[in-house]
Amino acid sequence: MPIDVIDLGTFVRQWAVQSPKVGWLLGAGASAAARVPTADHIMMDLLLRLYADAHQVVRQSLSLSEARDVERIREYYDGRNGMPALDDPASYSVAFQLALPDPGARRQHLRSVLEGRSPSYGQRILGAFVAAGLTDLVLTTNFDDLIERAVEQAQVALDDPSRRRMLVADLGNPGQANLALSDDDFPFLFKLHGDFRDRELKNLESELQAQDANMRHAVLDASRRFGVAVIGYSGRDASVMEMLTEAVRTEGAFPAGLWWMGRRATSMLNSVKHLFDECAANGVSAYYVLIETFDETMAALGRQAELPDSLRSYVDNLQARPRVTNGGLPQRDRGSLPALRMNALPVLDAPTRAIRAILTATPDRAETREALHEASWRGAAVTSGRQVLALGSPGVLRKALAIEGRIEQCDIDPLAETATTIERALVYEALARGLARGLPVQARIRDSGHRLIVNTTRNDAPESERKGPARALLARAYGDPLTGQCPANLGRGADGRPRRFAESVELALEWRLGALWLLFIPRTWVSALPPADRQRGSGDPASAWRKERWVDRRNEKWAAIIDAWAKVLAPVERTEVSVLPSGLTDRDLVGGRFILGKTTAYSREAQ
Repeated sequence: MPIDVIDLGTFVRQWAVQSPKVGWLLGAGASAAARVPTADHIMMDLLLRLYADAHQVVRQSLSLSEARDVERIREYYDGRNGMPALDDPASYSVAFQLALPDPGARRQHLRSVLEGRSPSYGQRILGAFVAAGLTDLVLTTNFDDLIERAVEQAQVALDDPSRRRMLVADLGNPGQANLALSDDDFPFLFKLHGDFRDRELKNLESELQAQDANMRHAVLDASRRFGVAVIGYSGRDASVMEMLTEAVRTEGAFPAGLWWMGRRATSMLNSVKHLFDECAANGVSAYYVLIETFDETMAALGRQAELPDSLRSYVDNLQARPRVTNGGLPQRDRGSLPALRMNALPVLDAPTRAIRAILTATPDRAETREALHEASWRGAAVTSGRQVLALGSPGVLRKALAIEGRIEQCDIDPLAETATTIERALVYEALARGLARGLPVQARIRDSGHRLIVNTTRNDAPESERKGPARALLARAYGDPLTGQCPANLGRGADGRPRRFAESVELALEWRLGALWLLFIPRTWVSALPPADRQRGSGDPASAWRKERWVDRRNEKWAAIIDAWAKVLAPVERTEVSVLPSGLTDRDLVGGRFILGKTTAYSREAQ
């Protein structure tokens, strides 16, 4: 079933009016900013130890910061040598079982990586919410004690003895949870997998399947009283997902809704999709909230929260002073400077009007793209829940999509730091499509990120005055063919022919130093293998070939490639990029233009 996808601003406004009724489920991502290793990092560290033992090499000679070492470890263990595919949810548990089968050794290892950490910015804000009574329930799969410490620090700042201290239940005292719920003794923290300081610690799949019955019962009881916002958690733990699914099937579950947070809805695991299906089947409101990081999300909530004066001052003072400053561009008369040229072009101007409509139902992204294509849509359109924001023809938009009510024009401000997620998504797509029309490339628009891929030269159609020189500039910089066929051992495409490759750039928009920047990252694109030819756990055979192709593209070569793409994307001081193609005759078109600066960003001169 389609999933309701909303932006962070929508969630923040709804949370602000019902915050005490929304509990939080925190995963490893909620502790990442506190330098607590993620599950993936811990798993890779364990595999590194196993790899060193298997190959009889000194463990200290290997490092996860070295891409070559990581690649070797992944190749050795990805679906091989006792490990499932590394993207399998069970891989973390299996790595622990192989490396440290003794519970005491696992406990000691986790103690060594978790001790000495301090709560992050976002955790301190959440601690302030708990102290202020805006958050009464927190659940976490993490072993660390950072939430407890963040709450204690906020309570000291609050200095209100009437506010109860947060109680904690873990696998060592699960009965505490039932007692607290029966007595309305809040705030409360459930540690679903235990605490690294306790003997009761569960992180193997076999242990988690036997999750304490009292703890599960308490979570089910809590689900009838609270909604839950899930952040920093992928859904890999079968025990937790089964617990949430059981809760959804409980009558009256999650009265304040289920809010699952992440960067891309397309990256959801099947277990999370199944949970959304259960929500739909049982009448539970469920939303996917698009966010960037845990800290940024908590900061946005902190700006909307109504806090006592002492806590408002505490939260406002948590924000560290900026660690980046505006750096002047290198001066020509200064000679060679120790400055780094960045792969980012400034976006100087962007459209300020768009069209907005409400769809009759939450759309499927793939079906929406197909409907727009069939209607000969020539603009950009993005959706958030049932809302669609677009640049183009209102008439064609209505022809393509099932729209409820009127299509209206609205103001947008994509160059502002506070621009909404849907506004940024709209101009991101529009800029990618606009750039592609004037260059020898095609735009590949995907939820995971947009890309410009160099087209194959056509002998039957000469290129335009801009496309020809642009292709020649790129060819000189690369010194290799820009397009072609991959070696036969890399497999065949859907057409039965050898797979194709082409040089490309991945695009991104980021707001930094008071401006919006277009980032472009050169990559070699390779056409996909048909699904039937993909072997689980074996990876794409083109990955190694692609890396080999880039081995010599460093230093001067890399600088030349960056320079070429910068000149291709923005050849003049103020390069205009039209949102819509020329020749459209609709009188009610809403389009506009972008203006890109030609000078890329530079690092600040060394002092």
